[in-house]
Amino acid sequence: MDSLFRPLATPLPAHLEPYQFWIWLQIVMIRAYVRAVRGKGILFSTLIDRRGNVYLNWIEKDPEDLTPDPFSFTPSKAYQAALSGPEPAHPGERRDLVPLAAPSPRRIAYIPHIFTQSPLPLPDT
Repeated sequence: MDSLFRPLATPLPAHLEPYQFWIWLQIVMIRAYVRAVRGKGILFSTLIDRRGNVYLNWIEKDPEDLTPDPFSFTPSKAYQAALSGPEPAHPGERRDLVPLAAPSPRRIAYIPHIFTQSPLPLPDT
């Protein structure tokens, strides 16, 4: 029999005994995942919580020993420059943002009285 399907190493608590098959099945799935990602013969640890959920705790190999992730993304210099904004033309120069247009006091005087009243009454419930 392959080590993928070996039984649980430690006995379960009494309240998890009825769910032993389902817990074993979760561990087999984690074993299959570790084999697919890291290869056969890699040490790893699993945790079983009080409700019978199984979690992967740690895996033996360091990330430096692994093949690089094909979906990893390293932003280019152009991408980083686009996110950081334009650089100043001269050292020490500072480009301030255009100030936002604020309403003049004259315009504030024309705001209808309905918007400046006291807070709205509470809704009927």
